[in-house]
Amino acid sequence: MLMLFLSKTGLRISEALALRWSDIDGDKVTIDKQTRRDDNNNVILTTLKNASSYRSIKIDQDLVRELKKFKLKQNELILGNKRFAKNEDSIIFQNYHGHYLTPSIVREMIQKYCKKAGVEYKGTHVFRHTHAVLLLESGASLKYVSNRLGHKTIKTTADTYLDITEKIEEDELQKFASYTKR
Repeated sequence: MLMLFLSKTGLRISEALALRWSDIDGDKVTIDKQTRRDDNNNVILTTLKNASSYRSIKIDQDLVRELKKFKLKQNELILGNKRFAKNEDSIIFQNYHGHYLTPSIVREMIQKYCKKAGVEYKGTHVFRHTHAVLLLESGASLKYVSNRLGHKTIKTTADTYLDITEKIEEDELQKFASYTKR
């Protein structure tokens, strides 16, 4: 569920791991905290990277449906299995002890999946990059993508993503060709 969530939202892993069920209201997700480790290696919640990182984003109905199923399954596990504990903060992505997951644990888990599947591990940030590129290729505006990702400036988004995809270049050239044929 976490990998689907990351690919459908473009959130940073530290933002997703800090989410509580109360941060989701219908099809809106409020991002206002992130996880990190303190000096004693304990997971804590902290402020976000910058002011523009504080945001609310919409999610599609397929993801809303999957989150509802995930919440039901999570509750079933907590109620029906003594090994699973409920987190007091009602965090979405918790371990079976009811504690916050950490980016390093998630990274290790995905690395194992990649190894089993025989594919190269590219990091958890790849979900964010894929989300951004797919948004841009689908025709979303640079401003929308920048706001959704919580970038401080549109320049950050443009510098990071606009040179990545040939599809965007082909689409823009096609628009120009269609316009000049009129």
